[in-house]
Amino acid sequence: MYGETGELMRGELAALLRQHRVLQRLGDHTPSAPGAPPEREVAGRVIQQYRQTVLTWCTEAIWAAKPLVFSAILPPPANPFQTSNDAGTPVRELARALSRAREASTRPRASISLLGTVSANEVIEHWRQAARAAALAENDTNGIAGQRLTGPQAQALVGDVAAITQALVVLDQRYRNVPGWERLIEPRRLGWAALATALDVSLGQPDYSIDATGWRPRTKPLRLGPQSGVLGVLQAEHDLLVGLKSFPTAMNLRLIVDSQQRLSHRLGFLVERTDTPRAETWRARAASYAVLKQHLRNVGGQIGTGGPAVTAAATATARLRTLPDGIVVEPRLAAGFQTLFNGIDQRIAETIEVGIDRSFYLQRVQVPRLVTDSGQLVSPTRERFMPIDPSATKELLSAVRQLLGSPGEQVSATPGLGRADLASALIHRPTGRTGAQSALGPL
Repeated sequence: MYGETGELMRGELAALLRQHRVLQRLGDHTPSAPGAPPEREVAGRVIQQYRQTVLTWCTEAIWAAKPLVFSAILPPPANPFQTSNDAGTPVRELARALSRAREASTRPRASISLLGTVSANEVIEHWRQAARAAALAENDTNGIAGQRLTGPQAQALVGDVAAITQALVVLDQRYRNVPGWERLIEPRRLGWAALATALDVSLGQPDYSIDATGWRPRTKPLRLGPQSGVLGVLQAEHDLLVGLKSFPTAMNLRLIVDSQQRLSHRLGFLVERTDTPRAETWRARAASYAVLKQHLRNVGGQIGTGGPAVTAAATATARLRTLPDGIVVEPRLAAGFQTLFNGIDQRIAETIEVGIDRSFYLQRVQVPRLVTDSGQLVSPTRERFMPIDPSATKELLSAVRQLLGSPGEQVSATPGLGRADLASALIHRPTGRTGAQSALGPL
């Protein structure tokens, strides 16, 4: 996820910003062998390749987010004596400066082998970890773009790029005496554009739930063997979420909904002693599933499978039945159940909406006629299965929306400690030194 790669990148850059006397940290200034370049020059070449990887991610990320970011700064009044008054927004200026800096650099990006080679030097290792995080964050950025990035989330992404760009400018100033070091082109313009963008973003309302988006590895069933106790129920719920990737039939969907209603009802009582608010949340979830189960009684359809999901749901219900009434559910296990519940609720709601929209699920309707040749003493009413009319099934759709709107554990919308740590590292000054000039130039 982007939260993991972004946190790693910011943490490594913050550690680099707190390091001073870089030349002494990079090794000896004399060649280790006749005809070989000095150790500091070799380290500088490697670091510049890592820096180019981070710079490339910054450029791609800001161009992906720029269409959704609007400046919160009021534009200056137009000058009638100028032919053009378009001064540009801070985000646009930062995007141009980053593109220019990346194109002007002659250093290539770090290769896969270089990213995977651990260095004994502390400075180089911090750069390598930051470059690895930037390379992984490229997949997160592409995944975020495919998940319909919102405007507030784009503001948070641009704020991260601005902070990382400021760190690169400061480090470029600090590494200027490294042999063979290639300076960033127009560092003051790049630094001031990053600072203006960071201030512009701070005036808005960035949404840091972007940390929960991005690339995710494919989930698979747990191959740990059958577990006992609460862990066994948690394992079955995980397998149920994996099994819901396939579209279930109407019968299998009813069985899954029934298992979730029973599971939430029982777990709500078991977690009462350790987390009362979560117990109320799970009881509300059980009530939502009870309403949904009632409306699905007259829904049929043979399209789909869902066999593995039904098996996992039955396993979870059976294992829950064997739990004693006095068992205590730990907070970590309860948080794991909540995460799985959120994913299952989302998948079931999407399944019902898709099934209604594409007529995979049909509604049982009674025809005003009797079946005369049924062979029974009392003739039953004739029934037919018809496509579900969304306008006529408002109660079913409202039950689905209530399931999605049930209170759950929301993603934290706070910036986090990593962003605050990088911000404090940007203004960090070594102890005992005064009058240090900013890398952005004099004010």
